[in-house]
Amino acid sequence: MAAISPQFLDELRTRTSLVSLVGQTVKLTRKGRDYWGRCPFHNEKTASFTVNDEKEFYHCFGCGEHGDAIDFAMKAMGYSFPDAVEFLARNAGMEMPKISAEEYEQEKKRADIYDVLEQTCRFFEEQLYKPGGQDALFYLQKRGLSDETIKQFRLGFAPSGNALKALLVRQEVPEDLMKRAGVVTFPEDDRSPYDYFRNRVIFPITDRRGRIIAFGGRVLDDGEPKYLNSPDTPVFSKGDNLYALHLSAEQARKTQEIIVVEGYMDVIALHSAGIKRAVAPLGTALTERQIELLWKYAPEPLCCFDGDTAGQRAASRAADRALSLLKAGYSLKFITLPDSLDPDDYIKERGTASFEQFLQDQNRPLFKQLWQMLTHDRNISTPERKAGLEKEIEDTLRKIKDESVRTFYRQEFKSALWEITTPFKNKKKTPFNKSNSSSAFYDTETRLSVHHPVLMPDRSETRMMLAYLVLYPEIMSENIEYLKTWDLTEKKLSESFELITSLMIENPDISAQQIEEYIRFEEKSDLFDVLKIEIEILKRKKSHPQEVKEYLLSLELKLQKKAIERDQKSIAAQIPQASSEEEEKSLWEQYEKLSKLLKALA
Repeated sequence: MAAISPQFLDELRTRTSLVSLVGQTVKLTRKGRDYWGRCPFHNEKTASFTVNDEKEFYHCFGCGEHGDAIDFAMKAMGYSFPDAVEFLARNAGMEMPKISAEEYEQEKKRADIYDVLEQTCRFFEEQLYKPGGQDALFYLQKRGLSDETIKQFRLGFAPSGNALKALLVRQEVPEDLMKRAGVVTFPEDDRSPYDYFRNRVIFPITDRRGRIIAFGGRVLDDGEPKYLNSPDTPVFSKGDNLYALHLSAEQARKTQEIIVVEGYMDVIALHSAGIKRAVAPLGTALTERQIELLWKYAPEPLCCFDGDTAGQRAASRAADRALSLLKAGYSLKFITLPDSLDPDDYIKERGTASFEQFLQDQNRPLFKQLWQMLTHDRNISTPERKAGLEKEIEDTLRKIKDESVRTFYRQEFKSALWEITTPFKNKKKTPFNKSNSSSAFYDTETRLSVHHPVLMPDRSETRMMLAYLVLYPEIMSENIEYLKTWDLTEKKLSESFELITSLMIENPDISAQQIEEYIRFEEKSDLFDVLKIEIEILKRKKSHPQEVKEYLLSLELKLQKKAIERDQKSIAAQIPQASSEEEEKSLWEQYEKLSKLLKALA
């Protein structure tokens, strides 16, 4: 069984419904994308055990038990590893692989490489605490790393010369195996083989199981390159792995957030401060394969890069590479550290709590990162330059393969482009940005000081307004106070209205996609069944943001008139009943004020 390929096991996990498997022994209830039940590994009264078919793992928030289909078959159903694989393969309709002599030999060679890498890691660890490693140890201590952290990350030192090669020769490791492990360099000319890493602080790189697969080395002097990674080997590829992923997985899964930083020391600094969900790419820009790997731990990984040129270049590359991979619910977020600080500096100056708060408050979605990239320091003062920006937007949209995601991005870009290219925009935030129009209605201040109309739209008006709320929340959020003056009598529509407006109050930047995801996740879709026709009409119409604002303005004018006319009628009925001349005069003054307002709205 040891020779079964990782590819076969990955296919087995993919073809196994984890929900169905776990459901054989645990009663599960669906909540959003996950299924929940009582943990089979410890006694509990409330369900804290979750199963996610899409991500192919189960996790208990009570006892911390975590694993995939093979793990569950072994731990909960009592199978040995070989029997678990055979049981799952049979249920998935997969034939157990017949291992050829060649495949067996390849697996054995990979196992031999892991052994050499483990030996090499122990050698580097030992050298750090020997006299020759004093400068390296001092460097790490000066960066604030404790002995505990150094041991946790298995940091080490590669001495000058060929001490590692000499050790491996004494242990009778074949030269071919040294070469395949990437720890000894074999020049193509007549020079003798030599240690790949020399006079460098060593950062071991592991796979998701914690096995050593490569190393990163930092020079202690002015030598170049400053950082050097192992070459690609049968067990290591720079673009397929992330530094410290095996140490970050637990907190990332619990918080549904994983942080991508630029380098090894950034990761270690965050872990030392208790932020144990940070990883880093391995000397390259974030690759497509690394993005997909990050999504196994969190739907929107947070890219936290320095504010210098190199950091922003890394952010731009990550944003661009994510476009072709985007799918519903999966994206990236970005954050730029202030004042050219790196994570280590930020935490030392301002503390862990401040850093955590900064991550939550200052992150921006991928759309805003792309928009910033497209418009930063850009002059769009002429029609030709505006057209150039529009063309670049279209080029960006073409990279998004998912049709649904591309549609929403097109809407966001269309709205943002209108905002910066339309010359006549009132900056004062009054209802639908129209308060300066002489033919429009009175502004917010006048409305509040003169009259407080209760707006009572009919059923068709309410349904249409709610559809606009669902599809264009970014436009409506500016007018949330006005929207709250609506009085809706129908219970189902009122509940839908309250839900959407509360979401907009909590998050003024909420998008249509986020509203849709919330409705689906919280299983609130029944509140919106009545809006299906209106939403479909608006989706087909694909209105420009200005058209949306004009419709909403016209509807507000209509409702204002109806409300004022209703109030006028009520006041007129009270005048004959006035108990004194003063009361009658006051009622007439109110009536006249409403008449003036009606003229202003005409």
